[in-house]
Amino acid sequence: MFLPMPPDLADTDAYACLGVRHPAALVLDGSVFAVGFTRPDAARDAIGAAALDLGVPPPTRDDSAQFRLAWFAYTHALRSGDPVMRRAVPGEDGAFPVIVWRAVDIDTARALHAGVGGLAVAA
Repeated sequence: MFLPMPPDLADTDAYACLGVRHPAALVLDGSVFAVGFTRPDAARDAIGAAALDLGVPPPTRDDSAQFRLAWFAYTHALRSGDPVMRRAVPGEDGAFPVIVWRAVDIDTARALHAGVGGLAVAA
C-alpha cells in the first residue's frame, strides 16, 4: 500500500528512532531506508540524490519495483543494545513510513549496473 502523502515527521517517532526530522535516505544494516516517503517514485528520487553519499547505485524505475513500504514506531529499549524501533501499522501513534530498499536488492542492482548478470553474448 502506497499512500499519496506521508505524515509530517514532526508528528511521528522518526526523530527518536533515527534522528531525522525531515524526509531523508539513510543506510541501516546494508539496506537503504527512505524515511518519510510512501511513494516509490519520490523515494527513488531521494535515494538517487543521496546515492553517492550512501554508497549505493542510483536506483532505476526497475529497482523501485523492489522497494518495500514499512511503518515503524519507537519502542522503549530496556537495555543498551535493545532495538529502539519496531514494526508498526499506519495510523498507530507515532508511526512513520519508510520505503526500504533491501541490501539483497541493492546488490542485484549494483551487479546489473556493472554489467554482471546480464545476458551473455556468444562470439
